[in-house]
Amino acid sequence: MRYDVERMETDMALKGWVAADLSRASGVSAMTVSRFMAGHTQTPRVAMKLAGALGYSVRRYLVSQRRAA
Repeated sequence: MRYDVERMETDMALKGWVAADLSRASGVSAMTVSRFMAGHTQTPRVAMKLAGALGYSVRRYLVSQRRAA
């Protein structure tokens, strides 16, 4: 499963957040946020925590298979 980190970054910017803010709000380590945003170690569990911290469902950030191809 892949996640749209660009959309996530846009939502962070709208809140005036940087990665450290997302880390704090989600309870996910800064290193894990960094890896997730870089496209590494994108697990559903982390995606749900980050999406929730941003105030959205994880579905907002899912990349469809057609779009990914």
